[in-house]
Amino acid sequence: MNAFTDFPFDIGQPWGVLGYPSGKIPSGGTYTVRVRVAVQDGEPIRLAVKELAQFLGTDIENPGFLADPYRFLTPAMRARPVHLLPGGTLAVLGHAACSQVLRDARFGHGTEDLYGMTLLGLPARSFLQMDPPGHTRLRSQVARHFSVRRVQGLAQSVAAHSSALVAGCREGPGDFVADVAEPLAMSVISDVLGVADKDRTAFHRDARLVIQGLDQPARSTDERGTAQARFRFVRYFHQQVKARRDAPRNDLVSVLLHRPDGALAEVRDVVTTCSLLLSAGYDTTVSLLSHAVAELGGDRSGQGWALARIPQTAHAVVEEVLRLQSPVQIAPRAVVHDTVLEGVKVSRGTIVLPLLAAANRDPAVFADPDAFRPERHLTSGAPSRATARHLAFGGGAHFCLGAALARLTAQNALSVLAAHPPRLRDESRRTYQDNITVRGLRSLPVTWPDRHADTPDVTSWHIAPAHATPSCPISVEQGSSDDQQPLPATDRRTGEVVQHRS
Repeated sequence: MNAFTDFPFDIGQPWGVLGYPSGKIPSGGTYTVRVRVAVQDGEPIRLAVKELAQFLGTDIENPGFLADPYRFLTPAMRARPVHLLPGGTLAVLGHAACSQVLRDARFGHGTEDLYGMTLLGLPARSFLQMDPPGHTRLRSQVARHFSVRRVQGLAQSVAAHSSALVAGCREGPGDFVADVAEPLAMSVISDVLGVADKDRTAFHRDARLVIQGLDQPARSTDERGTAQARFRFVRYFHQQVKARRDAPRNDLVSVLLHRPDGALAEVRDVVTTCSLLLSAGYDTTVSLLSHAVAELGGDRSGQGWALARIPQTAHAVVEEVLRLQSPVQIAPRAVVHDTVLEGVKVSRGTIVLPLLAAANRDPAVFADPDAFRPERHLTSGAPSRATARHLAFGGGAHFCLGAALARLTAQNALSVLAAHPPRLRDESRRTYQDNITVRGLRSLPVTWPDRHADTPDVTSWHIAPAHATPSCPISVEQGSSDDQQPLPATDRRTGEVVQHRS
């Protein structure tokens, strides 16, 4: 359900001179604008997750559920991979069932049109909420900017951002989320969106509020600040589109505006996609980086940091964090055509909750699923079956476009941090975001070390060559399902890791 709400908007510098929807550019001051905002309590996804939490014997506002949902999800997953809840929602926890929902056209969103009404009862605000062929057309326009060549072209700037942020952390107590994860994620997405250096302070401030309004919060939130920030965000990108009409640049806004057929895209489509990429790229990257440091810091052997420091093996750490602490917990869908899933009959319009977090800990697929074992992603010659099988980036037509960029960012950051790793401190002060879709840390207290100390000698830790089973004394379960399977390949169209065909 939606409602109209009047908000006073503070139009201040530098945002007051970046354009105005009516064509008038205010010099500053306070303006009252009528804005349509979603009433969060009426959102069907939030209600469905609330029902799931109740089914699991908890509540979505329970801090224990936000901090550790797995202790609630695991018993339900091991009982059955699919649960039809009393209210009609289909909760999908098993790996095979989740994979099917993500890839099967019988599950989707129910609209091929941007801004069309989906079967979830919400308008399709981006191509993420659309089905092919409309989804394919819009996704392909964005995909041009996330090619391997373009992502690799960002490697130098990502490394520079990482090094500068870590160098700026003074010895002593700190917060990894605030000190490194958040500013790094925002800098990378600003590079992708082409945000000018002079605009970044204000952009970063408002972008964080916009992001908070794009996920479903576990608790009710004040809409005022979010709506104000969204208004300024839209004005900013309206101005950027205007500047690039006649003078395109080598950035995402220009790619989105100037279509391959020579036509210009609708301004609102460009702004909507920028908003989507901001949300998808920021929260998930903060979650990945923060959980990586939490897992590595809790590894008493210290060998995880040794793997992270070597570029040829850092990917294994990143993939295991993605599997174990999936940033995206849920990838909501609806039943598009009546079907049967794992013996459960479901009809068109049924809300489906594929729980990626549960699927990535399915013991039928991953040996010792609750353990942090980076070596499961090291296999001679190619990424291992574990890398191919985890669903952290989704699957099928909606496989995450930014997967390569997320991996690049995390590997670069961890390589820099591994030289002098931060130490975890005061776990009682570790807190989590209240969001439902993306699970992430709000605060991760650490102690920053003296970076002038001698760099540890990782050569004595017996690090294996790239993609080889490591010789360091990390327990490897011989004959596990992760180690004895065909080697995977990468889909050149989507970037998804896929299996070799036998």
